[in-house]
Amino acid sequence: MSEIRTRFAPSPSGYLHIGGARTALFNYLYAKAMKGSFVIRVEDTDQERSTPESEKIILDSLEWLGIKADEGVREGGPYAPYRQSERLDHYRPFTEKLLAAGNAYPCFCTDEELEAKQERSRKLGLPHVYDGKCRNLTAEEAKAKIDAGEPHAIRFKVEPNEIAVNDLVQGKVKFDARLIGDFVIVKSDGFPSYNYAVVIDDHEMKISHVIRGVGHLSNTPRQILIHEALGLPLPTYAHISEIVGTDRKKLSKRRGATSVLFFKELGYLSEGLVNYMALLGWYPEDAVEFMPDGELARKFDVARCSKSPAMFDFFQANDESEFDPTKLSREELGKIINGKSKLNWLNQKYLRHYPTDQVWDLALPFLEKDARVAALIRSDEANVRRAFASVKEYIYTLEDAVPYLKEIFREKVEMDADAKAMAGTPEAKTVLEAFLALLDEKKPATPDEFGEAIKETGARSGQKGKGLFMPVRAAATGSLAGLELNVLFSLLGWQIVQERVRFSLDSL
Repeated sequence: MSEIRTRFAPSPSGYLHIGGARTALFNYLYAKAMKGSFVIRVEDTDQERSTPESEKIILDSLEWLGIKADEGVREGGPYAPYRQSERLDHYRPFTEKLLAAGNAYPCFCTDEELEAKQERSRKLGLPHVYDGKCRNLTAEEAKAKIDAGEPHAIRFKVEPNEIAVNDLVQGKVKFDARLIGDFVIVKSDGFPSYNYAVVIDDHEMKISHVIRGVGHLSNTPRQILIHEALGLPLPTYAHISEIVGTDRKKLSKRRGATSVLFFKELGYLSEGLVNYMALLGWYPEDAVEFMPDGELARKFDVARCSKSPAMFDFFQANDESEFDPTKLSREELGKIINGKSKLNWLNQKYLRHYPTDQVWDLALPFLEKDARVAALIRSDEANVRRAFASVKEYIYTLEDAVPYLKEIFREKVEMDADAKAMAGTPEAKTVLEAFLALLDEKKPATPDEFGEAIKETGARSGQKGKGLFMPVRAAATGSLAGLELNVLFSLLGWQIVQERVRFSLDSL
């Protein structure tokens, strides 16, 4: 069997979002699993939208995710250049071959003409297919127009046949070529179209497997026609499922299809995000979802990808919700983040999996954003690190450690007005006195033991729900909102919790 070679070919016109990152990941994982090569190629033939800044963001994002190319725009390689705008001379011989064989022809239709025809099709409710106006120009007529300097594109001739795509994920899919029509392969500015350039690049770079989103499936018949006209072997196609939000709608830019670097800013580990993305449309044979230390690359098989849409469950958006998560405050963002998402679960597993020293180094920039925690680190780093070692067992992201550390190192409890009102009632005092007695009796240490102590406090005081938990929270933390009490108390220790509650009771 020849070498397995896959590629990721982004268009540098924005950032790398979850959908694109998953496509890159699946190509990378399949190449690694099959001991093959992974190529990163930049498709920048859309000169109006492509920017060097976007290219850098995309490549930096892939680097952060650990998706490393064997060949590419940064790495170089035997099939360079890997940037389409630098490969124009590679496309010309193939274009000349298609023209000479009568498989392509120059088209002199103006943008205005084409837009008018498209508008007419829209009004009639019909799919737009090029009407072939320039298809039947004689060679002399076409040459005269070219000699006169008329701008022109090059169109590929499509015959009215059926085109079958044999796909590893989607199975056999058939297309009617009459609904495709003659399509542009070289634009009037001399740059190749996407469907044309990708065929030449994949052939010259010896790409064996084209793994991409199912949204590209409709492009595949055009690419197959070009392959056949040029006598080029077909790669193996695998069109992976689309990603949808919790509302079951396509993941648009305003419904969570945000930059992967946004998750880096929120304090997620790249390994956690990669593991999560791998499970969007693929599932391991052994059903073990947590796959650290290279297990992903050993297990991945594109043939196990699902046709069904994959749900991105990080944002809790209802049907009406439209938002740009990068523009929300931390408080606003917290309201739409699904705390029980698989991403949070996996990221917590990775935080627990890695040694504290490794996680501490990653967490330090997040901890130092808070002035109080930064001051604590400067004055007593060893003690803060010890506290962090306990905290990291309970956090979902690196950013989550800050409120725990601030609460652990709080010098005294100062209740706000709402907390005083809650803890100052006779019923609340009964709860707090019962809780203090149980701390003496039980001396709880773990989150479960503290949970049992609070539950028994309810039984002794006759209180439940808010009437039970809120007085305990108010007296122990000075606020009616905050961290999970069981976890916080286990980190503080029962003696400190007892001191805080007694202090609050005395102050009341």
